[in-house]
Amino acid sequence: MKPPGPPNRLGLGNFRGMMRDPLGFMTAAAEYGPIVDIQLLFEPYCLAVDPALIQQALTQGNSVMHKDRFTHQLSRVMGQGLITSEGELWRKQRKLVSHAFTPRRIRSYGDSMVAATHRSLDRWSDGDELDIHASMAELTLDVIGRTLFDADVRGDAREVGEALQVFSDFYGDVLESPFAPPNWWPTPRMARFRRGIRNVDRILGDIIQERRQSGEDRGDLLSALLQAQDDGGAGMSDRQLRDECITLFLAGHETTSLALANTFYLLSQHPEIERRVHTEVVEVLGDRAGTSDDVERLAYAERAIKESMRLYPPVYATGRLLLEDYELGGYTIKKGTNLLFVQWVTHRHPDYFPNPLEYDPDRWRPERAQTVHKYAYFPFGGGPRICIGNHFAMMEAVLLLATIIREYRLELIPGQTLELKPSVTLRPAQGLRMKLVARHSSKSLQKSRAAAGSS
Repeated sequence: MKPPGPPNRLGLGNFRGMMRDPLGFMTAAAEYGPIVDIQLLFEPYCLAVDPALIQQALTQGNSVMHKDRFTHQLSRVMGQGLITSEGELWRKQRKLVSHAFTPRRIRSYGDSMVAATHRSLDRWSDGDELDIHASMAELTLDVIGRTLFDADVRGDAREVGEALQVFSDFYGDVLESPFAPPNWWPTPRMARFRRGIRNVDRILGDIIQERRQSGEDRGDLLSALLQAQDDGGAGMSDRQLRDECITLFLAGHETTSLALANTFYLLSQHPEIERRVHTEVVEVLGDRAGTSDDVERLAYAERAIKESMRLYPPVYATGRLLLEDYELGGYTIKKGTNLLFVQWVTHRHPDYFPNPLEYDPDRWRPERAQTVHKYAYFPFGGGPRICIGNHFAMMEAVLLLATIIREYRLELIPGQTLELKPSVTLRPAQGLRMKLVARHSSKSLQKSRAAAGSS
């Protein structure tokens, strides 16, 4: 017996609904219960909504599941990095890459994150208008360049940004398409896709080759990856190093930039919350530059980001392909079924979050957060394959938010709303213009900016 789900002969209507409005379609499907059967053309899907079922599948069921078809499409760009690899290769690489994400090493990147933010602030002025998503993408590109490669990649920001847009457009089209064109397909879109891969490969390849030749340890993520060895003393091959670097580079900068941009959008709509974040930042930092040691004391800023990621999760859905029959929620889910765990749906479900559409950072106060099921909120995934950079990303988001909001209030230009375009990540359908309003121009604050920018 299958779980309940929307009735639809051959899945044609479901397919049209998913293509037309995937977020709306999956939200409506969740009304059928904690686990929902969905047929999309010739492929069976099963949507798990209940946090307990999500936890069971992502933890206990990990051994009988692989990443879904869409995730494996990402290997066209990411090769066999942590996101796309499976089995023994994944286990080996996860252990090697973990050397780059120890708590001590993550904390050491705080100064670089703040310095990158001040470099952006140096180009901003009171009254300027900016596309918040594009600006945060450029900033986090600078951060990942500095922390991953100890290199300034801002000069390549436009080229990398254009490649990311090409990738996103392509994957948005193949998300539920029954046919994903091969790389050699002779169309303008595939030509742009191939060119984007070549450009990103060239940028990363030049950096990696130079570091291989120098053998220098610069204290960055790349140095840690180059030094990492398995139990037999073997390090990563050039191809493995490329795949992990491009995975960290692409995934590490876009998700954080979306989280930050969406947070600034929400703060612009909730001035009382914005004031609380600013007040906390001033009390904690004063006129000095922030450091990784300040993150724990910036508790309300962190809650504002967590709540933004609940409402607008950059990774809005997670998929797994069943390798064998699996018992879940009282049903036998057949081998070959695609399991869906949709952050957008579960994060906004009224059974798990009261007033789910309200932006309320205080729902993450410790006494309230402890009542939330661990898998009712899973912006970084869960189980053994939880995002390895989750602590890095949260520290980055808090420090960048604090550094910016101390100097500027960002006001949304009237007449705009945040419209979403699900693709590899949950991107904006179009840019949001925001106006910079300077708070003050104290000499001590300018000194802290100068000190941070020179670090």
